[in-house]
Amino acid sequence: MRTHAMTIIKKRMGRKSSNKKIIALTFDIAEGRSVPMRMIKLLQRLKVKQATFFLTGEWTAQHPSIALLLRKKGYELASHGYLHRNYPLYADSWIEKEVKRAKRAIRIATGVRTNMIRTPGGEINARVARKLQSMGQTIVHWDIDSFDWKLKQTSAIVYRVVPKAFPGAVVLLHACDPWVQSLRAVPRIVSGLRRKGYRFTTVTGLMKQSGRTKLY
Repeated sequence: MRTHAMTIIKKRMGRKSSNKKIIALTFDIAEGRSVPMRMIKLLQRLKVKQATFFLTGEWTAQHPSIALLLRKKGYELASHGYLHRNYPLYADSWIEKEVKRAKRAIRIATGVRTNMIRTPGGEINARVARKLQSMGQTIVHWDIDSFDWKLKQTSAIVYRVVPKAFPGAVVLLHACDPWVQSLRAVPRIVSGLRRKGYRFTTVTGLMKQSGRTKLY
């Protein structure tokens, strides 16, 4: 589901932080029902009331009730494209259709009209960025990658997040089947960040409170 062409993104993404100890947990969803439902229940149990979920349009169309539940629980919803494809491999016309399809699916299922997108796999280049921005999209990537889609050991996932946290950071996590390791890691990530004094917010909240204006 993910690839590793993140060098450009990491170089571009501004790491200017705020003095406010806030952090945004973000979850990509593209597959399944079990892990997404369990993640919602887990976050509620942990009293994490603010987070941002990036949903593919295809998944949203297949699981509209879960997407709507995310909204009802107060989480921020954004686009992860319609299909989980590598955007730089496709023409601008295809990208435009994909973005519109994803936005439509999210709106139909949840009533949310989003202009925020995280490209599948974080794949992007200058041309894709220009196209998305011309469509009024806010592009969001991440500062801290948990690698929860790849790593199996809970401690390894936690170690990639908690020690690297900084005020105003965006953390990448997943809530996809079959990656149950994400469910095991999130409680330790949440408790570890709280011990360090962090409060959780959405991407929109982070941008407002930290003053960050560029998240890719």
